[in-house]
Amino acid sequence: MKRVSSYAMAILVVLVAATLTAGAQGTVPAGINYQAVARDNSGNELVSTPIEVRFSIRKESPTGEIIYQEVFTNVTTSRYGVFSLMIGQGAPVLGTFGAIDWSTANHYLTVEVKFENLFMDMGTMQFMAVPYALYAAKSLERGPAGPPGPKGDPGDPATDTDDQKLIYDQGTKLLSIESGNTVRLDTIIAFRARNLLSDIAPQITNVIMTYDEPDLSIGGGFNAGTGVFTAPADGIYTFNVSYFADGNGGSREVSIYVNSAPYEKLAVEIGSGTTMTVRSITIRLSRGNTVSVNIYTGTATQTGTGSFAGYKVG
Repeated sequence: MKRVSSYAMAILVVLVAATLTAGAQGTVPAGINYQAVARDNSGNELVSTPIEVRFSIRKESPTGEIIYQEVFTNVTTSRYGVFSLMIGQGAPVLGTFGAIDWSTANHYLTVEVKFENLFMDMGTMQFMAVPYALYAAKSLERGPAGPPGPKGDPGDPATDTDDQKLIYDQGTKLLSIESGNTVRLDTIIAFRARNLLSDIAPQITNVIMTYDEPDLSIGGGFNAGTGVFTAPADGIYTFNVSYFADGNGGSREVSIYVNSAPYEKLAVEIGSGTTMTVRSITIRLSRGNTVSVNIYTGTATQTGTGSFAGYKVG
């Protein structure tokens, strides 16, 4: 039976987003969406596997006081190893989720997974801006009416105007107001695809690995048919690649190409029947830059199989 070590739970993409159901009444959101991919020590997904997950919310630091803790039992990963939960809707062990005061300090999430009757710490991450919609939602609640203010000058409708120009740069994701402030509108960008059937390719040839339809695609940019990812925005991206050299023939190589040029070799002299475990690489890209996984076939006559995943980290 497979065992999970402290690095065997790969969070492919964590969607921490308060699901605002508030209308005019200003209802506080029910929780925070969380999604992750469970893997074993070899980087393979733990498919259709029962696990138990424990969330702990800490105050002020990654090792700070636990102010809320809950457990999710009877969790089973999907056929891709994915599991999705709603933080705040598990079985409470300590504290009350709705009583957390998000405005007073930084808060951190510790994730633990129980596998083979043992809880293992998967790491701690800081809640960033999105979960604080839980606190901001309270601004929708109507307070007591205040005293009326003094009547203002009616002004001249012919000359007075509040019109200001908004400028948005798609490459930098910057939204600016004329003669005013500038804010950055970051978006989640993530993808993952697999190639389950090896393609025929000539010997001693460099080819781009193509993939089946992606099982995860957020923010666009990845074309499974060509195997090429085109960065939708400037930023820092992390890519994960796995590979299996099926068929006959050796001396294969796996490389990352950026803008159709070699960037870094991930593995060389790969023999038939060899598995390359997941390799990760982080690259700073400008909008429009391309990234692909390229295979040098060596003496083989097929590309091999594997997976290609990536996400924007900053």
